[in-house]
Amino acid sequence: MCFRLPVLLLGSILPAALAAQGTPPARPRPDSTGSDSARVLTTLQVTATAVATDARRVAQPTAQLAGAALRRAQGASLGETLEQLPGVRSLSMTTGIGKPVIRGLTNNRVVTLANGQRTETQQWGHDHSPNVESADAERLEVVKGPASVLYGSDALGGVVNVVRRALPRGDNGTVLRGRATMAYNSANLAPSTTLVGEGARGAFAARVNGTLRRARDLRTPGGTVFNTGNGTGFIEGAAAWRTTPLDVELTVNRRDETIRIADDPVTSPGYDGRQRIRTTRATLDGTWRLRAADEVQGARIHAQFGAEDNRRAEYGDAVTSRVDLGLRSRTLTGFTNWHHAPWRGLTGVLGVAAQETRFRTFGEETLIPDNTARSLGVYALEQMVRGDWSLSAGLRHDWRTLTTPGSATIQVAPTRLSFSALTGTVGAVYRAESPVSVALNVARGFRAPSASDLFANGFHEGTRAFEIGQRDLAVETSLNTDLGLRLRTARASGELTGYVNRIRDYIYLAPVGGAGRALDSLQVRQGHARLVGAEAALTVPLAHGLSASTVADIVYATSTSDDSALPFVPPARAAATLRWDERAPGRFVALNGEWVARQTRVFRQDFAPPSYGLLHASAGLSRLTPRGLLHVDVSVRNVFDVRYRDFMSRYKEFADAAGRHVVVKVSVDW
Repeated sequence: MCFRLPVLLLGSILPAALAAQGTPPARPRPDSTGSDSARVLTTLQVTATAVATDARRVAQPTAQLAGAALRRAQGASLGETLEQLPGVRSLSMTTGIGKPVIRGLTNNRVVTLANGQRTETQQWGHDHSPNVESADAERLEVVKGPASVLYGSDALGGVVNVVRRALPRGDNGTVLRGRATMAYNSANLAPSTTLVGEGARGAFAARVNGTLRRARDLRTPGGTVFNTGNGTGFIEGAAAWRTTPLDVELTVNRRDETIRIADDPVTSPGYDGRQRIRTTRATLDGTWRLRAADEVQGARIHAQFGAEDNRRAEYGDAVTSRVDLGLRSRTLTGFTNWHHAPWRGLTGVLGVAAQETRFRTFGEETLIPDNTARSLGVYALEQMVRGDWSLSAGLRHDWRTLTTPGSATIQVAPTRLSFSALTGTVGAVYRAESPVSVALNVARGFRAPSASDLFANGFHEGTRAFEIGQRDLAVETSLNTDLGLRLRTARASGELTGYVNRIRDYIYLAPVGGAGRALDSLQVRQGHARLVGAEAALTVPLAHGLSASTVADIVYATSTSDDSALPFVPPARAAATLRWDERAPGRFVALNGEWVARQTRVFRQDFAPPSYGLLHASAGLSRLTPRGLLHVDVSVRNVFDVRYRDFMSRYKEFADAAGRHVVVKVSVDW
């Protein structure tokens, strides 16, 4: 099936200026980790470019959470960990499910990567979170806006890459080291532990790490929310062999979690259903340097092959062994990238990527039929620096097929569908290394309809809703324009970005329940959409070790087919932090206030809680001991025990969010 490329008119975005008050330059603090924009990415940022690049020269908006900031932000879910970043929020189902929402887009419009390997564990609805463990990640990278040129279908809203720490090198002899982290969250009486042991000798390196996390029912100012506990176990092993021309690394991990799903105690009193999710993932990653003398600028081939087995069983109560709804996917992924040496000022990558996902159902109920999806993409992305300009451009073509033998149970006939899409990106940064720079990026993304979009027809235990697909869906395509003003001086740093994202044939789940019961039934719809938004961040030093920072974001999402609001779009918010840091390793104290507006634009009968404001306090210290580097972090969330409900929570109609609670984290590296 062929699809015409739509010609979309770009809306203009007016640039605005960031102003910073004049203060003496602050002393740099090694433990201070920026987290709001590409300007703070001091390492080589690969998620948005796939090539070694100074992040200041990346036109597409990106963000990173790393170091001390990541350690302190680490939550039970990926969405919860990331939601402090401008433009990123979390769509939550319970204390164990938090899906990243990037600029109002989530589910399978956001590609999640496990150290570069694409994962396929959140394709079946907003209750299916990315089953990627970030407890021992080195950093979390976020690309905001379409990134289909590198990642194909579904990277229409953005990309999240969970980057694990590099294995140690044993070039100078034997290396042995380890890490341990223990944490406790009083909101749901949740302890967690992460242990890591790794070593290297000569060309060989290896690591074993694991995480154990348990949580009881969530406690709120309005009482305990029944059946919201969860448990997660994760174990991973990795081994690498490094020689002068070739590096090869094998990683195998398994994540096993049980998630309790609450329901309205008025309509479903005593409901205690649960999900059991097991994900096994293996990755073989290799780099062959064609010019071994220059690892960064020399030509090289990078190839990765991955396998993922995700088994999800949904049960109607806490004790039954009978599976109500079972979903299992087995995915093979692979890509090969040729990073060519600089040529006439160009650096870039040519690549090919392929994927196959085989899906099977089991259990008493059927929501979607068995199916197989295959995709193939070829792409190129190039960059150039000319004077004050940093330029980039990329192009990709994808082919995708979806076949099903059908299902008499839900009345689906044998079907074979074909989809294709051409995507591209072009960007420019003016004066990237100057105190003030301007970035412009235009990108086209796409998303092929999934099996659940097309064929769903049944009760979904995880969402507690009846879901209905639509079988004549077209490919989603988007055209996104970003315009940003970036500031980086000794006195202040910040960024202001505006964007317009026009999506043709937008696929969404529309709540069709009765008044006050927006999630009783969900039906797939398709129409055109427009998302207009802005993100801002500013950090200013005030005195010796003292700094103030603020972030804000807003997105206005509209179905242009009928001028209605889109579902699951977060309301506007703003946050400010006053922070004192001692030279690292040292101490810190911080106060953070956040305000979240009421979502005045809701789809149909969706419930919009009132606006709210929260205050959080945190403190910590780091000490170098004879046995290693010790970190102790303590935070008090919702200091004044405010009673509120989060618009991005499935429980907002019948349960409050967490009240005052304490989070304690102790970690040591040796």
